[in-house]
Amino acid sequence: MKVLLFVCVSQVLAVAAYSVSTFSPLSHASATPVYTAPRAFPTSAFTSMYYMPHDQEAIPRPVVTDIEGKPFPDRLNNPHVMPSSAPTDKGVLPAPKAGASAVSPAKIHQQVSSTIRNTSMSLCDRCKKALKLGQTLAQSKPQVVPGILIQLCKEFQYKQFGKNPDINRTCELSYTAGGQGGVFTQVLSYADLSEESPDADYICSQLFYNFCPLPEPAVLSDAFLDDWFQGQRTPPAHVQGRSQRNASSSRKNLQVLWTSDIHVDGRYAVGAEAECTYGYCCHSNSFNTSTFHSYGYLTGNDTVPPQNISTSSPYWGYEGCDAPWSLVASAFEAMKHLGGQDGFDLALYTGDLVAHGQTWEESRDMVRYSESALYDMMHRSLGNTTVVAAIGNHDSSPTEHAAPHALPDGRGRQFSWDWDYVSKLWKSENWLNSRQADMVRTHYGGYSIQPFPGLRVISFNTDFWYRGNGFAFIHTANPDYSGTLRWVTDELQRAEEAHERVWIVGHVLPGWDGYSSMDRPTNLFYQIVTRFQHTIAHMFFAHSHEDTFSVFYANSNGNSSSASTETSKAVGVSHFSPSVTPLTNMNPGIRVLEVDPETYEIMDYHQYYTPLQDVQNETSTDGGLVWYHLYSARETYSNFSAAEKTGQYSAPVALENGQWPASAPLNASFWASISDEVLARPELAGLFNTYQGRNSPLSPPCNTEACARAKACFMRAGSFALGKACGSRYSTVQ
Repeated sequence: MKVLLFVCVSQVLAVAAYSVSTFSPLSHASATPVYTAPRAFPTSAFTSMYYMPHDQEAIPRPVVTDIEGKPFPDRLNNPHVMPSSAPTDKGVLPAPKAGASAVSPAKIHQQVSSTIRNTSMSLCDRCKKALKLGQTLAQSKPQVVPGILIQLCKEFQYKQFGKNPDINRTCELSYTAGGQGGVFTQVLSYADLSEESPDADYICSQLFYNFCPLPEPAVLSDAFLDDWFQGQRTPPAHVQGRSQRNASSSRKNLQVLWTSDIHVDGRYAVGAEAECTYGYCCHSNSFNTSTFHSYGYLTGNDTVPPQNISTSSPYWGYEGCDAPWSLVASAFEAMKHLGGQDGFDLALYTGDLVAHGQTWEESRDMVRYSESALYDMMHRSLGNTTVVAAIGNHDSSPTEHAAPHALPDGRGRQFSWDWDYVSKLWKSENWLNSRQADMVRTHYGGYSIQPFPGLRVISFNTDFWYRGNGFAFIHTANPDYSGTLRWVTDELQRAEEAHERVWIVGHVLPGWDGYSSMDRPTNLFYQIVTRFQHTIAHMFFAHSHEDTFSVFYANSNGNSSSASTETSKAVGVSHFSPSVTPLTNMNPGIRVLEVDPETYEIMDYHQYYTPLQDVQNETSTDGGLVWYHLYSARETYSNFSAAEKTGQYSAPVALENGQWPASAPLNASFWASISDEVLARPELAGLFNTYQGRNSPLSPPCNTEACARAKACFMRAGSFALGKACGSRYSTVQ
């Protein structure tokens, strides 16, 4: 959804072969089955049902109620009622700028079109000129800009929103004032397009697909950092021992559930097109052009005839689709089983509840529906366990966006409906008190909580470093225009003074390959992690749907791209959670952490999954999905003998016969050492790659030295700049 006035331009502007062992998907017979979910849908998880199929011919449709107990209508999330018009949510446009010169919309439209077609100019110059032309209109007559966007989209047949046989209709539905059109009108109006500002460069390099060169990595000045950290840029001596203690030997480890990216899709239709070339697969209006040719646009109750389906979507879910209610219910049943009789001590949810879909198929009510349904289901499944949740980029409408409070004319509060709603919802589940609920409303869905003595968990909204959020491209010279990282820093300072350890929880990953994040905010975050390295125990993100991690290394010079990636300098690790949704080419996953109750370090974690391919064509089994134990992090990655033998092991922890000591936590040094071991023993990259997609047979292999080097680079990339330096090859298994 990364489009602005100039978005239509994209359609007009026109390894080492060293072989190592190949890791194929592991046999499920060699994995340990831990739970077979019931075949029957657990109707007790809901107060009532709109529809309950006789068997598996369709997906059950539960009745979901909002925070006030009012049921959402069945047609809101129904596989047989696909939206055929844009949502009725009120659009938010910028106020006309005082003193802005009156301009002719028709003339601006003509000038933008001419600029796009002017091949004598570079792509970058055309992009910047079109932005400035658009800004004059957005600041004088903002109400006409969505209409101009629609006209330009049609004129240049912009195809971003899918392989659509009716692009004109897509344009009309996508760029309304209540949808993307309203957002991008605001970005045009509020962005600083002066020569001194990097806004245009970032918009034209990241939001507009490399029309301009990406600006050089930002460097934060000494004066900025001195002010940010109030003169204390290195950790005080009295806190430096907090991250160096070994585990407690006298107390039982805490059991912490971690899930993410459920993306429940109530519009998933059994028997729909699973291998679509248009639309979102497994929806009734998606199709594959090899078997069905539509020159119109499927809307409302229109469906593809069964004989024109190339691959039918099965009951339990499909690897190219979001999670149907059948899969979601099975996952929650598995979570309940994994918690055992005593349940979990804490649960983390790192964002993205709402299904992927066309921009006009999503709405505020769809967001509220997904939040109500899944958080209520968590509460029923996990009992008294507190859930610490983060806002995902899909958990808003228009999807992927969040506006900073600093926007003028009250526009900074346009997403308050969402923060207000989740604050009430989380409080009603008894996960927050009144003070914490107030924080949610104030900090874009972010808050901090102390679930145990000596531990503070900080959940914050990462949309402000997400490249899909148009508002993140306003005043990019300021690495914290939203104020979110200022609040996170202040919370860390309070935790440090209170002698607490901290877990940081968010959604969009700051590094890895740098695809999703932005340079300046993640560079500042890197400095924050270095400053509070002894206070921060772990960081938890998600978004990519893959099982990965990135290590942070000591860096206090304001330039994360210059960080030395020597293992001896590792100061933090960010874990990225596997998803419950199988989209794309994943197996659904659930993780359970074993946590020391005094240091709050992770001592081990266990990854579970269900192999969807085993049941996609099975309808006669007595049971439901089988959930397996995939691996233990300690058992899988503790062997550093190859790195030790080659002299590459440099962690400040003495190995025991080449193994990580049983009493040592799985801290930043442990994860940094894995990157060393991958370089010393490249076949380990193949196993890591297999687990990255949760043992999916659809994951491409990682069986070359080049792939191993790339994986090690991503493992060491905690910021956008470091991730981009690794390149993009081998970053994903999707």
